[in-house]
Amino acid sequence: MDQGYFGGYLLVNSVARPLEFHCTVPVQPTRAQTILFGPTLEEFLCGEQIARALLSRAKLQPQVVLVDSPAALCARHWIDLPILCVWKPQPHRDSSDHSQLQTDHGFQSPSYQRTPTQYAERSTDRYTLTCLDSYRSDLESVDWMIQSHTIDLDLHEPFERIVEALAEAHPRTKAA
Repeated sequence: MDQGYFGGYLLVNSVARPLEFHCTVPVQPTRAQTILFGPTLEEFLCGEQIARALLSRAKLQPQVVLVDSPAALCARHWIDLPILCVWKPQPHRDSSDHSQLQTDHGFQSPSYQRTPTQYAERSTDRYTLTCLDSYRSDLESVDWMIQSHTIDLDLHEPFERIVEALAEAHPRTKAA
């Protein structure tokens, strides 16, 4: 049985130690929402409802918010913080294809995608960071990460911790 969508928020310091954690209860779209939001349903649920709720609950303010789902990027419309999606480079992935994230955790990830021209991105040897094109200046927020070598840390590892914590709290389903 599909338990809905849920998300987790883990704020870490520069050496990836946890400072704050929050997670949501599962969010199950109504049939009316499914009909009315159509192909933008996952962006509404993951970005507007889940990510926005998690970020508004945070007690500490991060310098940048990293997400592992492009559907969560739309939280940027309501949150005045840089929000970037982290991708591991994939040799067979076209850089304009934002539809599939690497997920080995057993959760189904949202698949909503905008057209490639609606994204802006910056790549390093280890990652591609993507934001909504209308917030292109968010990419500048990672300059300090590159210069301080913070970007050399495994940026996906904290997401693995979130997934494990969510798996403890909820049955496996769709993680935002």
